[in-house]
Amino acid sequence: MINSLRTLLGIRTKRQPLPITSAPRPGASIVKGDYRIKTNQPCDGELWDWLLLMGWRVSSVRNDRRGYQEMPADTITRLKAASIESRSAVLDALSAKASRQAA
Repeated sequence: MINSLRTLLGIRTKRQPLPITSAPRPGASIVKGDYRIKTNQPCDGELWDWLLLMGWRVSSVRNDRRGYQEMPADTITRLKAASIESRSAVLDALSAKASRQAA
């Protein structure tokens, strides 16, 4: 009931952005908005710096119940293989694929 009242009155507080951390370990989740990537291999420093600039952060919540759209399992592999100039296009294509699978 209190939750509904807070929603009606607009007393919601915006979440603070996740902190910038070092590169994620294999098995960690990185998130941005409604998307989540589960890392299945180490992320090199140059790729991680690029992902940080794009707004991706390591999820610090152990049992995160928020509804994310899962990116394909080979996302990190594809981003590593792509040139720096084409990474944005590759990431956009993978995000579109994840959105289609969720729908």
